[in-house]
Amino acid sequence: MSDRLLHKIINILLFVLMGVSVVFLIFFYFGGTVEGTAGTAAEEPLVTEGFIIWAYILLGLALFFTLIFPTIRMVLSPKNAKKTAIGLVGIAILVLITFQISSDEPLRLATESEWNTPTVVRWAGTGLGTMYALLVLAFLSILYTEVSRLFK
Repeated sequence: MSDRLLHKIINILLFVLMGVSVVFLIFFYFGGTVEGTAGTAAEEPLVTEGFIIWAYILLGLALFFTLIFPTIRMVLSPKNAKKTAIGLVGIAILVLITFQISSDEPLRLATESEWNTPTVVRWAGTGLGTMYALLVLAFLSILYTEVSRLFK
């Protein structure tokens, strides 16, 4: 299969996914509400459950392709496998560090929540800490690139 054909197929697939997402979005906002919830503070669109299922499908596709493409690249180019492995190990170490420094103390909220448990709070803190650390690393790498260009 040529690269051009593969590129066309991927573009068509992306437009189909985007089209389905737009249709869900239109129905979400303009498709009516569940009987008994109209005009209340808890007004629920008819397609909420379908919209959430579609979001899970998109998340699953993103995870699948995020894992499969680097794997294919490592198999096709073993020299890059070492760099990829180093990057993955670095991210794993970062996640472990943020997990260790994240608090597991439940939040003091006005109302009780089933999600306010030590495990959930710790993993939420891990996700936030990892995101902030990666954001800082991205900013520093951009800054380094721009400053190093000045001296070349």
